[in-house]
Amino acid sequence: MKKRTVGTFDGPFASMLDLFVKQKQALGYEYVGGYNALHVFDTFSKKYEVKNYELTQNIVLDWAQKRPNENEATRSARIMYLQHFAVFLNSQGYCGYISAPQKYHYSQHNAYVFTKDELHKLFSSLDNMTYSPISPYRHIAFPLLYRMLYGCGFRISELLNLTVGDVDLENGIIHVRDAKNGNERFVPMADSLFIRCRSYSNQVHSKHDSSFPFFFKKDGSSYCVSNIEKDFREQLWLAGIPYLGRELGPRVHDLRHTFICHRLNQWAEEGADLTTMLPILSKYVGHTGIASTQYYLKLTAEVFPNVLKQMEELTGYVFPEIGGILYEEE
Repeated sequence: MKKRTVGTFDGPFASMLDLFVKQKQALGYEYVGGYNALHVFDTFSKKYEVKNYELTQNIVLDWAQKRPNENEATRSARIMYLQHFAVFLNSQGYCGYISAPQKYHYSQHNAYVFTKDELHKLFSSLDNMTYSPISPYRHIAFPLLYRMLYGCGFRISELLNLTVGDVDLENGIIHVRDAKNGNERFVPMADSLFIRCRSYSNQVHSKHDSSFPFFFKKDGSSYCVSNIEKDFREQLWLAGIPYLGRELGPRVHDLRHTFICHRLNQWAEEGADLTTMLPILSKYVGHTGIASTQYYLKLTAEVFPNVLKQMEELTGYVFPEIGGILYEEE
């Protein structure tokens, strides 16, 4: 994997951040997640008056505040990266406040892969949603929202953060801004999904400017993740798909898992070189590195055994066995 370049930090800690990341890379670390998190911190730090690279307690504690729709694993990781940077500042003779370690419990959720029959039931049920004056656009928006989760492998937070201007209805491309680890990417849609997006937008967004939420509630505000998670369990019940509990799901995030597994299986059936396609898939879904995507080889093989067989033939068992429990790293 190509190393991330440095020299693009431009906040009050820019020189030290450059030196810190270069040191990590010199030691052999790719440091992709750390680079991304510290790039977000670089922008964050610009609102503070910083003298002599002093990383104050106030800056550190403000950085540690939980963000909307942020899970504890992500929050703990970005706090950890700043802790490491503080240690580095101290080693260079500057003052860096080191926050207390953050403890959290990893999700022990076992990823659920929907069958094609279950997806058909789910989308058929969604298409039969009826108008409700409490939420007048829900019956139009939700059939599209859930199809986008499966059709492009989005994270739910990425969809809920979309604005009208982020959805290119001329070219069928979605601009995901400030995604996990501060990343952004452009996601092309299949024609069938593109047509649905255009139809939805024509129905509900004729009077809205580019900054208006693409998916919105009656009052014009964005949905939050908990709204969709609650609704998803209701949609499962209406579609006749059993909800097996918090640890077994299915959860709304499992539509993303299912997209990745189905895509890998389709490529395997088509005889595509998965060693070539895996990095492309990694970029498409917004993983910071191919290692995050490799988890799905094991997961996919449990459902579609021919996928792992093909990978083993192509790579000589180069990919490690990953999985069992899915940790919320993505």
